[in-house]
Amino acid sequence: MGFTDWFTLGMKKNKEVNVKKIKEKSIDMGAMAAGSPSNAAGAIARVMDQRNTPTKVLMIQDGEYLQQVTDYAMKMAQRLDCEIIALDITDRPLQFTGDRRARESDRFIDMARTNAEKFTSQAKACGIKVEHIMDIGDSEEIIARVSAADAGIRYVLSKPDEEAIRTDQERPHVPVFDLHCSRL
Repeated sequence: MGFTDWFTLGMKKNKEVNVKKIKEKSIDMGAMAAGSPSNAAGAIARVMDQRNTPTKVLMIQDGEYLQQVTDYAMKMAQRLDCEIIALDITDRPLQFTGDRRARESDRFIDMARTNAEKFTSQAKACGIKVEHIMDIGDSEEIIARVSAADAGIRYVLSKPDEEAIRTDQERPHVPVFDLHCSRL
């Protein structure tokens, strides 16, 4: 058996997970050379914070917890010995006004809280610490704000697209984003 055969035997092929690496901005040496070391210093501080804080998994849901996402988040947290931040986001109530907006917001909060409590109790039984956050608004802005506030977030798990769920009824792919791809 050749080297490449041994190499392929060691690779795990999990067809349920789609891992995407996101490169962070590199620290711009031009900014330092141009007399703007504060931008570079901020980027260096962020990288150091990432390396010095415990690793966390940001699990993004919309109040309705998909079993594949929660299972994968728990397996990942156990393997990597890290914490989970369960982030529930929706923008559905924003399309309404008045009492309807308040009712939709309350419905989302109740559903997210109930599902997060179930998930948190399952995670605690496995020895995993979970923090729960709920927010209503633009998902990209909320994810950017939460990930900027906590330098320990390394992986982001999200629900698969609705089309992927419909086409692959048994096992939809769970998107996983690796944020720890910074260059120094």
